[in-house]
Amino acid sequence: MSEAPVAAADAELDADAVVASGDELQGVPVLTVSDPDAGFFESVGVTWRETPAVVDVVVQVRVRSEGGQWGEWTTLESEGVVQTPGTGGADEEVRAGTAPYWTGPATGVEVIVQGAGGAVPEDVRVTMIDPGTSEADSLPSAAPVSQAGAAVAMPPVVTRAQWGANEAIMNWTPKYASTIKAATVHHTADRNDYAAADVPRILRSIQAYHSVTRGWGDIGYNVIVDKFGRIFEGRYGGLSSTVIGAHALSYNSGTFGVSMLGNYDKVDVPQATVDALSAIIAWKFSLYGVDPSGTTVLNSRPLPTIFAHREVGSTVCPGRYGFARLPAIRASVAGGLGQAAFVRALYQDMMNRGPDDVGLGGWTSSLIAGVDRRVVSRGFSNSSEYRMLSITLAYRQVFDRAPDPSGVATWMSAIAGGAVRIDDLRPALMASAEFYLRGGSSDTAFVDNIYRAALDRGASTWEVGYWADVRRRSGPEAVIRSVWGSVEAAKRRVDQVYQYYLGRTAGPAEQTSWLDVIMGSGDEQLREEVVASWEYFARSGLRFP
Repeated sequence: MSEAPVAAADAELDADAVVASGDELQGVPVLTVSDPDAGFFESVGVTWRETPAVVDVVVQVRVRSEGGQWGEWTTLESEGVVQTPGTGGADEEVRAGTAPYWTGPATGVEVIVQGAGGAVPEDVRVTMIDPGTSEADSLPSAAPVSQAGAAVAMPPVVTRAQWGANEAIMNWTPKYASTIKAATVHHTADRNDYAAADVPRILRSIQAYHSVTRGWGDIGYNVIVDKFGRIFEGRYGGLSSTVIGAHALSYNSGTFGVSMLGNYDKVDVPQATVDALSAIIAWKFSLYGVDPSGTTVLNSRPLPTIFAHREVGSTVCPGRYGFARLPAIRASVAGGLGQAAFVRALYQDMMNRGPDDVGLGGWTSSLIAGVDRRVVSRGFSNSSEYRMLSITLAYRQVFDRAPDPSGVATWMSAIAGGAVRIDDLRPALMASAEFYLRGGSSDTAFVDNIYRAALDRGASTWEVGYWADVRRRSGPEAVIRSVWGSVEAAKRRVDQVYQYYLGRTAGPAEQTSWLDVIMGSGDEQLREEVVASWEYFARSGLRFP
């Protein structure tokens, strides 16, 4: 890797310094470099000192082949500004620069640099990189990576060792975020005519430029996907971990930086790339419970959980065609995470049976088309089948028996007409004469039975005495309303919903956070929210792979 100095001059005064591209900005000073005998390299990048006056820098480059022919001029894409590692003091240099550009075998370079605002960029440096050769250039089969906790199978990934990452220039200590909240989609702004055999060398060039020239310590992206649909491990620190990359200024922590190898401001993204990108994001999101159709907050800013680099930086990355693919990527990630598995889980949990073909196909198609999971869940809960099961379950829990036909008909009619909610079934049955008789027609036994049903514990002597007196004075409804509607009972029902639908207990904070919902809107609203959660969706993929 080498750097060439650049001299500043007006285009008119230094016209012979470099052959003009014909696309220079008119009336704007020009920085030029011409080094026809730079030595062998296969990648080039340009950096400059960041100053407030320098805006909209335009960099054009062309290279000389090993045979001595000059190629076409290419405009390089800016990567934005990133603080180089160090103390963070006022005297620490901040540099801006282009993305590294894969030239293929070359021996000479010419560069034109202009600031569209008229200010001349300072301390401009041209970096030429020879990635060398490696045994890894033969690209063996991708190696497996830990999938512990994943709800989605991980696609094959070419590891750092397999593409020949230079660990000698990896000069940073990995840092980790508390979790992963989103994925940032990039393109490398490189050439699109590369061959499959070129990719390991391209990646080593990017690593050298990011690690040494830009001062990022290693390759900035967490993952790179080529046009052939191959996935390559990027930044050191563990692909399944929360290691922080260097790919989106101020938005590196908590994001998974995935870059498409190529320039997708010029051509459409190959479907193989979209599919591979979606597959690796789906796997990563399954580890951390991220909803690909949702939003998150980063730096106090709401963003989609799959967003483009251009949404958080002054760049066109991932190009206009790459950006246009984001809706398809989100849909593909969601599909990859298993819409059908979610429907199967709903049938099992809400209908206590497997799905029929019509139901499975219909609900899955609705989800893929973008229907909210709450709407699908509501379709189940509003069905006669679900209502019948809810009535049967309430009878068994309260009376320890199946409902009689007349009881089913009465409650089905009341629920359908809106006179009674499914939430009201158990408290209503507890207020019946049958429930009182089950306790031996004793007020004290009635109170104890209510406590066991609502709180899963017996009532204390004081509680029995107090509530028995309330029943005698105000009737059973007053006791049921107070005990069943208590915070203690509500927290227990939150935990029951978590146990049943998520397979785990609800933590104290979770129990408290749902109190307003369960005490205000009812148990069914809580169930709907939990079933619509990303955790339930991801768990469905594990249960029904």
